[in-house]
This record gives sequence, structure tokens and C-alpha cells, in this order.
Amino acid sequence: MHFIGIDIGTTSICGIAYDFLNHTTASITIENESEIDSGKSWEKIQDPGWIVTSVIRIIKKFESKYDVIKGIGITGQMHGIVYVNNDGEAVSPLYTWQDNRGNMILNSHITYAKFLTDNSGYKLSTGYGIVTHFYNIRNALIPKGAVKLCTIMDYAVMKLTGRKTPLTDYTNAAGLGFFNVKESKFDLSSLDNIGMDTSILPEIGESASFSGFYNSNIPVYSAIGDNQAGFIGSVRDREKSIHVTIGTSSQLSVYSEDFIQMNTLDTRPFPWGGYILVGAALCGGESLTMLKSFFERTFSLFNGNAGKVRDFYEILNNIDFKKHYNDILSVKTHFNGTRSEPLSKGSISNISSSNFTPEVLILGFVKGICNELYDFYNTIPENLKKNKDLLVGSGNAIEKNDLLVRVLEGTFNFRVVKSETDEDAAFGASIAALVGGKYISDFGKVLKHGV
Repeated sequence: MHFIGIDIGTTSICGIAYDFLNHTTASITIENESEIDSGKSWEKIQDPGWIVTSVIRIIKKFESKYDVIKGIGITGQMHGIVYVNNDGEAVSPLYTWQDNRGNMILNSHITYAKFLTDNSGYKLSTGYGIVTHFYNIRNALIPKGAVKLCTIMDYAVMKLTGRKTPLTDYTNAAGLGFFNVKESKFDLSSLDNIGMDTSILPEIGESASFSGFYNSNIPVYSAIGDNQAGFIGSVRDREKSIHVTIGTSSQLSVYSEDFIQMNTLDTRPFPWGGYILVGAALCGGESLTMLKSFFERTFSLFNGNAGKVRDFYEILNNIDFKKHYNDILSVKTHFNGTRSEPLSKGSISNISSSNFTPEVLILGFVKGICNELYDFYNTIPENLKKNKDLLVGSGNAIEKNDLLVRVLEGTFNFRVVKSETDEDAAFGASIAALVGGKYISDFGKVLKHGV
């Protein structure tokens, strides 16, 4: 008896088939090659049709291997939006969470995101769906026939089930912006105040709500946010654990039973009760990708494109962490800005004649990623940090990079335990299908005791 979880990521799409009776998993991952080059450096868009076709391809591969599939859960990249028409068809690209139109200047040197923040009281950043939508309204970019907007995960559920209208849950609705997390609803009055037609917003339902059948017989459940799905798929004891995930971006998450509002951390709904406080950095593993490209270009420049280049992550994992740690370069990894300071830039300092080496530069980048997460950790209320003594690490950067794990442990002075599955968000989505189908009663039991 298998449950499928799909994670629609920015750079890859992963499927997990979880055998509920034998507690085993099988995974399929494909590169997300849906990016569309619009010629505008600030625009980050992907092809939703390509994404849905890839999701179906993964499901069909699992169908060919397993006779009994009892449910499908979906998760994926939060904040971004797709516009759909009355027939439930996409009439736009996916404007991803990395889209930078919200940082364009609206008037008087104020960005679109800053204008909305100042006129709503909500912390809003570029890439948030309603910020993107507001820009599109002001610049006459709403596609013809658009009647609703939704996340890419909600759209995938629509195409799997034949739904004509999107159904989102609280976790994804909150990622669009203008969402009252404490009351679990969009702030319609604030949206009215900025002149936005709220009829375009998706319907909100409980997490993992039954949404229809795929192929006439496999139940499909409403999507949940990938931050929450990753937490569900990784953490076994939410009272003692802090979740750190490092993929393209990076996030630090801690569970709170009670609603807490902070300037330094996002308060996000947790499926079926409670919240997670989240520190989100825009450039986590992407910092290492950037450094990798720098070294490859340097090698090409000096070597004339000849010769074989060693694997970057093999080099990382062979660096002597202790040897270089006391004379480290100070790297601020704000290469894509931050949520609160979008125009912030990265930097490299503390350079001396003895430490400006490739090894120390690599270590400095890794330390910079960890420091940004540790800064978030330091702002967590003491009562929530009190019993925390374990970092649960997930994401491709942590999976591939033992140096990153060692530096995380040194930075936090906590033991790091890697997620038990290679694709924790997809696994979390499969658990959502279990809950949606009432095979288990709630996420809390999964988090505390495992499945």
C-alpha cells in the first residue's frame, strides 16, 4: 500500500512512493527544466505545463511499479503564482518566488513590495504572489481570461483531478501575502484598501483536503507548503528539534504551539494546528553554486577549456575544517539580498596575505551560510529554545556536503542529524496524503513518533 508525495522544487521535481505497511520509500527525481528566458533579468518564470507533465510522468512510473496506490500528496515552491481561466487552464507562466518585479520602483523611490508593506502592516517581499499580482495590475500584465491565481502545487492538483477552480490550504495561502495567520484568512479589507479585486484569490480549505481523483481511482489531496512539508518529512521530535534546510535558499524553522509574532522571523501556519517560526535566507545553497561557477570559469580562463575539472563537492568534503577555521574569511552571503533588505549585497572581508586561498574562501562561504541561519536562531524566544538540542538537517546542499554539516555543528554547538529520507518535502507530502485519507489521525503523531 503506497502513498505518493510530489515536491515541485525550483531546480528539481521529486516523487516519493512511501510503503505505509513496510515503512520503505522509493524516489524519482528529475531536473526542473521549465525555466523561460523572457529577456528580462528581473523576471523569473517557469512553464507550468512542462511542470505538470513532469509530475504526471513521475506518477506513471510509480503506477507501473506498484499495484496499490492509496493517495497522492503535493508540495512545492511557495509564494509563486499561476493565473488560470474559467476552464482551469493556465493562462500565464509560473511567476516564481525568485521573481524580482516586487523590487522594481513604483514611485518616489519606493518599491512595489515596500509600498504594500507600508500600506498594509504585513511584511511583504518580492516573489510573494500578491506582490507579483499587484505589479502585474499596475503594469497591465494580467493575462486575458485570468479569473483566479494559485500556487504551482494547487495548479498541479487541478490538472491531476480535473478541478476547474483552485483549492489552496492555509500554508500556501499565507505564502501569497496579506494573510492573517492568527485568524487563518486573507485580509480582504487591506486588499480592498489598495484597490485589489479579491475575487481572484483561491478558495482556502484545510491542509490535505480531498480534492478529487487522479485516473478515476487514486485520491489526490490539496497541496501544502514545502517549508511545512520538509519539517513534517524530517523532524521526529518537534519539542527538541530545530529544522534547517539548505537547498537553493535556506531556512531555519522551529515549531510553536502558540501564535508568536516577530519582526525577525516569519510566523507560518502549520498543517492542522500550531505554527512554525521561520528564518528564510534567499541565497543558501545557491551561494555554493555561485562559487562553483566562479572556480570553473577561472579554470577555463587559465586552462583554455582543456582538462577535466574535479567535482566541486568532492573538493569541499576534503577540506581540513580545523586547519583553516581560526583564520577564516568573513563572507556575508546576501548575494540575492534579504527579505527585509532586498538591496543588500554580499561581501568578503577579513582578507589577509595568509588566508586568501581557495580552501579558506570555500570555508568562508560555508560559514557565511551557517552564520545567516544562526542569526535567525538567536532571535528565537528563549522559551522555545529551552529544550532544543538537535539540528535536523535536510536539503540537497546538506545531503551532498559533509563540510557544511561540520560547520553547522561548530556554529550552533548542536549535533546535526540528517533527514532519514533523501527528499524530505516529498516524503512530507506523502504523509499529508496519509492524514488526508485518515490512515493516521494527525501530523503530530508522525512528527513525534515517526510513521
